[in-house]
Amino acid sequence: MSGSGLAEMRTQAERLGFDLPNSILEEILETATDGEASPTATVPTAEGVGHASDDDENALLAVFDDPRVRTDAGPLSGKTLAVKDNIAVADLEMTCGSATYSVVPSFTAPAVERLLEAGIAVVGKANMEPFAMGPTGEFSDFGHVTNPLDPDRVAGGSSSGSAAAVAADTVEVALGTDTGGSVRIPSACCGIVGVKPSHRLVPRYGFVDFAPSLDTIGPMTRDVSTAASALAAMAGPDPRDPTSADRSLEFETLDELEDVDGLTVGIPDTPFERSSDEIAAAVRTVTDRLSTLGVETVPVELDLGDTEAAYLNIGAAEFSWLVSGNGVTRGQGTGYNEALRQAFESAREAGLGEHVARRILPPAFLDMTSGGASYAAAREEGLAFAARLAAAFESVDALVTPTLRVLPPKIETVTTRADLLPILGNTAPFNIAGTPAVTVPVTSIDDVPVSAQTIAPRFEDGRALRVARALERVAD
Repeated sequence: MSGSGLAEMRTQAERLGFDLPNSILEEILETATDGEASPTATVPTAEGVGHASDDDENALLAVFDDPRVRTDAGPLSGKTLAVKDNIAVADLEMTCGSATYSVVPSFTAPAVERLLEAGIAVVGKANMEPFAMGPTGEFSDFGHVTNPLDPDRVAGGSSSGSAAAVAADTVEVALGTDTGGSVRIPSACCGIVGVKPSHRLVPRYGFVDFAPSLDTIGPMTRDVSTAASALAAMAGPDPRDPTSADRSLEFETLDELEDVDGLTVGIPDTPFERSSDEIAAAVRTVTDRLSTLGVETVPVELDLGDTEAAYLNIGAAEFSWLVSGNGVTRGQGTGYNEALRQAFESAREAGLGEHVARRILPPAFLDMTSGGASYAAAREEGLAFAARLAAAFESVDALVTPTLRVLPPKIETVTTRADLLPILGNTAPFNIAGTPAVTVPVTSIDDVPVSAQTIAPRFEDGRALRVARALERVAD
C-alpha cells in the first residue's frame, strides 16, 4: 500500500467531508485499486436517534397528525401515500435517511403536488438508506426497515420504508426513487409493484439527487392499475426542473392496460443466464403463460456487458460531485431549492457517515486519480449497452427479465460487491439506458416472492405497464 495512494485517498475524503481513520481509508483504497466494492459499515440501530417510527416495520418517519388531503375527487381519491424521505413535502422534516441532514421544506415537490391534486391523502415520510445509498434497507440512521413478509430477509433499498409501508397495508401508494433499482429492488423484496419511469418523465424538483443522469421518482403499489394511475398523475414537465420532458403517459384510460393482444415480448438471454436457476425457471414458467392473452414471447439477444460496474462508477462519481458542490451537481440539475442546498452543505460539514463513504469513495478516488477517465469509460459502456438495447427493440415490443437474480437476501449478508451484483445487476442497466421498467410479483419460492421486470423503449412507459399487467393476470 503506497503512502502516496493513502494520502490521495485522504485528500479526496477530506474534500468530501469524511473524517475517517487510516484503517478504514486503507480498506477503501484497497477496494478502489482492486476493483472490489468496499465492505459495508456496521448496520446501525435507531437507539438514541430520536426519529423512531411507531409502525412495526419502522417504515415511516415524520407523519402528519391527520393525512393531508387537497380534494376528495380524482382517480386516487380515498388512497393514502407515503413519500420517500428525499422528496420534499411542506411542513414535514426531510432527512434523506441521515442523522446529519435535516430540513423542513416550505414547499411540496411537484410529483407529490400532482398526486394531491389526483385526490390522494399524504400520510408522511418513508424511511430510506442514507442518501439513497444501498439496496438492502439495513443502513438508515433511524434503524433498518423490516420486511413485512419475512423479517429475516431484507426489505430492499434504498426505498425500503416505501416498500414496507405498502406491503404492510399501512398505505396504498408510496413514492420511491430509483437510481439503479431503488424502487424495483425493495418492491421485489416485499412482493409489490414498483415503477421506474423513463428518465425525465416525472419532474424531480424538490428531490435530493443521488446521480442526476440516472435518478427517477416512481410509484410503489400493490397492483399495476394503481401504479398506472399514480404515474399518469405525476408525469409531465415542470418549469422548476429544466430536465423534465414534455411527455405524458401515452394511454388515456386504464382499460388500455388490458390491451396486450398482438404484442411481442422478448426474453433476453443474459439477464436470465446471470440469474439463479430457480429464479430463471420460475420467471420463464410465468412468461410462458402470456400466450393465453395473445402475447408472443420470443428469445432475444441482449448482452448486459459490464453495466453493473458502469452503474456503480457513474452513480458514485456523480454523487461525489454533488457532495463537493454542496448540493449542486454538474450537468443535469433539476432547479435547486436553496433550503435543500443549505441542508446538504450542513450535512457535509457534519460528515455523511462511514456507510456513504464506503459506497462513494472508491469510484470518486478513481475519478480523481484518472482525471475523469474512469467515469468516461463507464459512460461508454452504458452507451454501448443502450445501442444493444435499441437493436433488441427492433424485433420486440418489450422485454421481460427477472427483477432480482436471486431470492431476497437474508439480513446482514450483503457485504461486498459480489453480494450487490445479484441484487442490482438486472435493474441498473435500464437506469443507464433511461428506459421505463416495472417490477411485478409473479410467483413465490418457499413463500418468498419472485418478481419479473418489464422493460419498454424510452417514453413508452404505458407499454411496460401493459406487459406488467399481463404478467399480473397470469401470475401464480
